[in-house]
Amino acid sequence: MIKGKNILSRLAVTLMATVMTFGYASVKAQARESIDTSKKGSLAVTYKFGEDKLFDGVNSHIYKIASATENGTFVLDPGYDEKSSIKDLNGITDEATAQQEWKQVLEDVKDYAVKEHQPDQSAVSSRGLAQFSNVDLGIYLVCADNYLETDSTYVFAPFLVAVPQLDDNDSWVYSGSATAKTERFDRMVDLELHKRWNDEGYSDKRPSSINVKILKDGADYATVTLDKSNDWTYKWQEKPGFKWEFKEVLPENSRYSASVSSSVIYNADVASEIYTITNTYNPPSSPPPSNDETPSGGGDTTPDETPVPDVLGAVRKLAELPAVLGARRLPQTGQLWWPLPILIIAGLALIIKGIRKTHNN
Repeated sequence: MIKGKNILSRLAVTLMATVMTFGYASVKAQARESIDTSKKGSLAVTYKFGEDKLFDGVNSHIYKIASATENGTFVLDPGYDEKSSIKDLNGITDEATAQQEWKQVLEDVKDYAVKEHQPDQSAVSSRGLAQFSNVDLGIYLVCADNYLETDSTYVFAPFLVAVPQLDDNDSWVYSGSATAKTERFDRMVDLELHKRWNDEGYSDKRPSSINVKILKDGADYATVTLDKSNDWTYKWQEKPGFKWEFKEVLPENSRYSASVSSSVIYNADVASEIYTITNTYNPPSSPPPSNDETPSGGGDTTPDETPVPDVLGAVRKLAELPAVLGARRLPQTGQLWWPLPILIIAGLALIIKGIRKTHNN
């Protein structure tokens, strides 16, 4: 009996050592009593950085990888027992190697849990605390999404934790707690500038290279050359939060116009901004007909030979008309010929009337 208690004591000590490695446990482990497997437990995970930075909005997930037994041991659940290279968790009793062995269990089951299973529970932290209630007793893998700020990314290391845990009086506590280990990284953005050509049928008009001036928040940042050797692409990294603008330097008399489009992706794994400058070729419009071409309508007439209206059966050329105030032709507007016969008849009638009147006198 005493030997059995010593084994359980070592098991609990080494498991707590693992929690201290990948998270920070709030309980100690000594000799054990039996576990009431009919109970449910709870788990509170603290997410903080330093002494006073508590995180709100951390997405936290737990995956049960082993179950508790009445005698205070833990047995890997189906599926996880096949993935773990260490099959007997109760054999992890040597404090000198326990930390490395629990780390191996964690590495063996982590991807399988996250990729092949839905979380047993998920919670969002409030004032740094993510709480899980009504959980089955066992060992849990605890994972959390990265926490993104403008200049930094906070990464929470995954860890294993047992529910229940032991208090200072060697009693099982069914409300477990742990603190995640947190690292901060300067958040960098992958930026790319691409050149795209919209000039089908006119690709021979492209310049062999172009220079682009990059502006960061309105100030000069860099001038880069894009050409075939770099696949018309430029890549760089910067912290997030800047406004990027691009001024393309094209050769004089270029018929290309430029437009800029962007694709921005920010999530837990990717921070990228991709900018594309599209150059569209604008071909010249059709040229007007040259001066020596014959106007539509045909004929061999030249400006000096343009016919004038038929006046009393005569057709005159401009060359035969007198110059009037420097003009080569007389005004032709307002000429109407249909009243002429009427006027002639009326004139003859007046002449005859005059002759009769004279004769009568």
